[in-house]
Amino acid sequence: VVCCQARQRVEKRVEVLLTGAVPGATAVPATGNSAAVNTNSPASVQDVQITDDWSYFCHLCFSTTAEFLYELQCQTDEIQSHLEDLVGMDLIQGMHDTESGTVQLIFNIVFAPNKPMRSEATLVVQCTTRGVWKFPVMFIATEPEVDDVINIEATGLNKESIVSFKLTSQKR
Repeated sequence: VVCCQARQRVEKRVEVLLTGAVPGATAVPATGNSAAVNTNSPASVQDVQITDDWSYFCHLCFSTTAEFLYELQCQTDEIQSHLEDLVGMDLIQGMHDTESGTVQLIFNIVFAPNKPMRSEATLVVQCTTRGVWKFPVMFIATEPEVDDVINIEATGLNKESIVSFKLTSQKR
């Protein structure tokens, strides 16, 4: 669950664990964005250093040449296009445990809603050699803080009172 108040911004790290991801995998060589494996780590765990600025799609290359793609999917195209403006997602780190065959991916999710909302999405991680992992994600934007209070003083019972104020909008 990624939650924040409307007209605010939250940045959250999300860790996902992919079990059975890479052992004995053979894949076509990776193309596009890539990540390099740090071989100075202990033998059973390898760090993945991110080398490019990625948005919704990403490629990860481990020493076994397995390739991973990730995507944020929504139930409808309308929700998808709405969330694309509000959510940013980057893969910031990946670790591969060669003994257990698990891969841990750490994502940085930025959520900046402009009005209250509640949307479900699915983080889909796909390995080109074996498997697809799906992780449900809920985006919740609560009511924003009150901008201002308008007080109208009455001139008397059953008499008109007038107050003027200026409204501005971020959109036309």
